[in-house]
Amino acid sequence: YCGAACQKAAWKGHKKTCAPPLIADEVHEKVVEAQEAGDWRGVLKWEGRMDELMEGQTNDGCNFILSVFARAHRSGMKSTGAIEHARSVTRLEERRVALLGAMERFRDQGEALCAVGDHLAMLRKRQEAATSFNRVRDIGAAHGFFSLESDACLGLGDLAMQEGRPEEGVELLRNALAAANLSESNESAYILNALRRLIAALFVTNAIDELEPLVPHFE
Repeated sequence: YCGAACQKAAWKGHKKTCAPPLIADEVHEKVVEAQEAGDWRGVLKWEGRMDELMEGQTNDGCNFILSVFARAHRSGMKSTGAIEHARSVTRLEERRVALLGAMERFRDQGEALCAVGDHLAMLRKRQEAATSFNRVRDIGAAHGFFSLESDACLGLGDLAMQEGRPEEGVELLRNALAAANLSESNESAYILNALRRLIAALFVTNAIDELEPLVPHFE
């Protein structure tokens, strides 16, 4: 309000809906309920109290809260296409990167950093995105996670293709596929994603001889 008189004048209408603010535990319950219901708007309604929710939480608890709000923003971006959600995901995942590093959960840290790179790329901040992906490669190399090497090379390869560096892009995507085949996750969907991205790049560069033997892997 601009002053006491303004606040007093508004009371007649406001008193019909006035209620005491919810305590943090009640807010936490409502956030979890909204998340479980797939209601991203219901989650984001409480984002202004996110830091309050994290007070007194363990690192795992803080990571959970940040993840819930990041997931809600992803759903919001998918639903509305609003680029503001990408900015919010970047901000939240950057906080998770720092937190997961302190917890020495390095694979999760690398995955969060990949999410940062992906959303920076959406925001056309390609240099910053490349920096994030290179950090992911460093984490993967330091801790033996081929999955992180694959994810990082996918991101860097896509950036190179977008920036008109097809030879570099294809080589990075080859590296991504090779690392996916060595990945500790051993998931076929993981390998197929790298394969799909490499095939798309080879198609763009008219590398038919290399492309044709890869196609049967989708059958």
